[in-house]
Amino acid sequence: MKRWISLLLILLILLPMSALAIDQAETDKQVDLIFRRAKAIGGSLVVIKDGQVLYTRDYGLRNINKHLPVDENTYFKMGCVTKMVASLGILQLIEDGTLELDRDISDYFGYDIANPYFPKTPITLRQLLSHTSTVSEKGGYSNLRSTVEQMLSAKLRRKNNFTKFEPGSKYAYSNFGSGLVGSIVEAVTGQTINDFVVQRVFAPLQIDASMEGSQLLHPDNLASVYKDGKLSRAAQRYTNSEIDHTPNPETHYRDLVGGLMIRSRDLARLTIALCGDGSVDGVRYLQPETVQLMRKVQMDLGKSVTGFSPYGLFLERNTRVLPGKIIYGHQGMTGGASNNVFFDPETQFIMVITSNGNSQVRDHGTIVMAQNMLRYTYPLFAGEE
Repeated sequence: MKRWISLLLILLILLPMSALAIDQAETDKQVDLIFRRAKAIGGSLVVIKDGQVLYTRDYGLRNINKHLPVDENTYFKMGCVTKMVASLGILQLIEDGTLELDRDISDYFGYDIANPYFPKTPITLRQLLSHTSTVSEKGGYSNLRSTVEQMLSAKLRRKNNFTKFEPGSKYAYSNFGSGLVGSIVEAVTGQTINDFVVQRVFAPLQIDASMEGSQLLHPDNLASVYKDGKLSRAAQRYTNSEIDHTPNPETHYRDLVGGLMIRSRDLARLTIALCGDGSVDGVRYLQPETVQLMRKVQMDLGKSVTGFSPYGLFLERNTRVLPGKIIYGHQGMTGGASNNVFFDPETQFIMVITSNGNSQVRDHGTIVMAQNMLRYTYPLFAGEE
């Protein structure tokens, strides 16, 4: 009898404290309530602590008409979270010297690119990654036929494609600027940004994900997107497209903006590298010092970013969602749906929440559904109030 008691005590010691503390049924109830109050059509939640999955929950439907439920195999359209995931590959090019954070991006495109209001100030990769480049979406970006050169060439002086601030001095979130990072990757690697990310980010862990829906191994599992309860973007819109393997930096400036389709558990698994030392399950994506650099306020480094930005390098530094803490990650919104990645390197806590349609109400920029979920799960699993 004493032997069995001893074994039980050993098992209790080995189990994570948070795993012992939670009431599964009550947690499921509260998580579902947060999804329901946000009018989520379908969604998924993953919580990781110290590299281990502690909790998962799948909710609702991935397809209303066919009444198909969300499950662990459901892919979600990521929106801007795409940028954060791709950074695991992009920053490898910084490490090996293929790209330089403070080099004029004109060198990568082969012609002069400049903000006509400040033609002598270089636009750099560090600025693009921190959303301080002054490249604006309000000009030719809305024209699907525009090329990078037509919009940004210094010779053309297209002022409507830039803000009136000096590059590096002012934060303004820019999908166009982010998309240019994808174009630069294509220019220096000779691969499409999708092929590059598949090879550098997904293949090492055998993750089934892509910016091309028809490349997914099980495309029927892609969730359709809904806005205000109505179909916004059918899954077939993405899964029936032809795969483009031809790099074209001049026209592929939209591909990195938000095209990723991935399962929630795989997204959480990749986040372990960004929350930790740059590695996951024995696969090293980035050196520890590179991950640290991505999290830093770039204006503090004395480089080409001189103004404050809430972003490091394709990573948001959120100081509002949990008072008194810096929570890192990224948010993505697409067609009425939202996705959020939150992580805390201090506690090694990660929360990923994905959805295919939910309330778009925000609090200081953060989707309220995601904020509420973080404020519920963090005290429960991170070991901190």
